[in-house]
Amino acid sequence: MRLWFNEAYRGTYQLIGQLREGAAADGVDLHVTGSHTLRSTPFLQACDDAFPEPAQLTGEDWVEHALAVCAERRIDVFVPQREQLAVARAVDRFTAAGVRVMVSPARSVEVLADKAAAHADAVALGVPVPQTHVVTDVDGFRTAYAALRAQGLGVCTKPAVDHGGRGFRVLDETVGGYDDLLAEPSARVHPDDVARRIEAAGQVPPLLVCEHLDGEELSVDVLSDDGEVLAAVPRGKGGPVWTRHLVRDEAALAIAATLVRAHGLRYLSNVQVRYGGGTCRLLEVNTRAASGLYQSAASGVNLPWAALRLLRGEPVDLPEPVFGALVLLREHGSEVELPW
Repeated sequence: MRLWFNEAYRGTYQLIGQLREGAAADGVDLHVTGSHTLRSTPFLQACDDAFPEPAQLTGEDWVEHALAVCAERRIDVFVPQREQLAVARAVDRFTAAGVRVMVSPARSVEVLADKAAAHADAVALGVPVPQTHVVTDVDGFRTAYAALRAQGLGVCTKPAVDHGGRGFRVLDETVGGYDDLLAEPSARVHPDDVARRIEAAGQVPPLLVCEHLDGEELSVDVLSDDGEVLAAVPRGKGGPVWTRHLVRDEAALAIAATLVRAHGLRYLSNVQVRYGGGTCRLLEVNTRAASGLYQSAASGVNLPWAALRLLRGEPVDLPEPVFGALVLLREHGSEVELPW
């Protein structure tokens, strides 16, 4: 079986390792191809072969390129990251070419990629979210910030569309002193600094100005089949530094199940929630595997291999996840030869 991962996240290195474990146990011959615009991306070291992606292609042009790659390299399964929405819209073309694509329905990918749209959808489903304002200029930003602070709430901001937490900032009126220059780089920024930058830019892409929740954050890894949750493992981030705690958090699991079911999500997805004021609330939904998915393996469930079996129409019989493990995040260095 030949798999292709395009421009995937760093954690795909460990995900591929889990696939190889499952393949070895089931007697499946697995060949993994990776591609990226950056040849030093770590996950490429877990692949059997790798090639550079053309950085300039988008949309339909990217789909045509991907179909050509699948034909040339005899790909059986495509796991898209870059241009996921374009691929989801063209999934029938890949199917006709004999390629199975690990992707959720296009409409769900589109809605959930936009945090503003995802929050509005969650509210309609009765799922609690942080208080949120969507702004595009400095007046909107100042009004939103003042409204949240008037309620005594902490405030954060992030783009409506981003990847991997880029653009997330906590607004803090105490930052900006000399001591901050001597501290570790931080996501905290003075609101006046944000206002100045927005004002200088004029009109900006939709920006969320949100209530900053002060409770524990959990990341829920989900395996699902057309909205039916087959397994879900919450990873708590409230423990010691560099650790995750695998916990059976019923509120987090309920939110994940509601969103996955409503959007008919397939295969691997990730739902992020956080507590505030005693209530568990939705942060975002990723229609892909999280970079930290490998941490859920400590629950005794190999979610990537189960997802691949599901995609191939094979039976999926999973044990119940075992909760309670404290997982230490660690990396190791190794000498490598970079591809191409």
